[in-house]
Amino acid sequence: MKRIFTLSIIFILTLVCLTGCIIIPLYKNYEIPADTVSSIEIYNTSQCEIDYGEFFKTEPAVYQIPEEQTADFLSDLSQIRFSDAIVIILAAMDPSFRYGEWVTRINYTDGTYEMISCAGYGETYDQNDNHIKSHHYGCDDDEWNHFIGKYLPTDVFEEREPEG
Repeated sequence: MKRIFTLSIIFILTLVCLTGCIIIPLYKNYEIPADTVSSIEIYNTSQCEIDYGEFFKTEPAVYQIPEEQTADFLSDLSQIRFSDAIVIILAAMDPSFRYGEWVTRINYTDGTYEMISCAGYGETYDQNDNHIKSHHYGCDDDEWNHFIGKYLPTDVFEEREPEG
């Protein structure tokens, strides 16, 4: 019995070493009460020089969700399933986290704000623009684009970086 246990442990360790990592999936839905939100802004990072961290300090939002649509926006956002994965890496790796093309900034009544996108990167800041935390929850690109397209004016949503 002890030999089978030892062989099982050796087999599992060998399998993990050969694959290089262990992935543990996590899921999240953003359920944000409308009365805690002061405003919602949407950014298009397709024309930004950077698509991660603090771009919003130099780039203007392309659209602000009207106050009367805030509750509907948050309700639709809560229906999107975001996922993350805890990756236990046994080999050296340089993870690069970025925002997707469309990023929402949820401004809370207490002065904090949260950046959310589909690409698997988001951040929360305090009222003094100090970074509080990051997360790596992302969702399906098509689902996110459909969601964003529902709230953006057509001319803003269809605007893309010129080809060429």
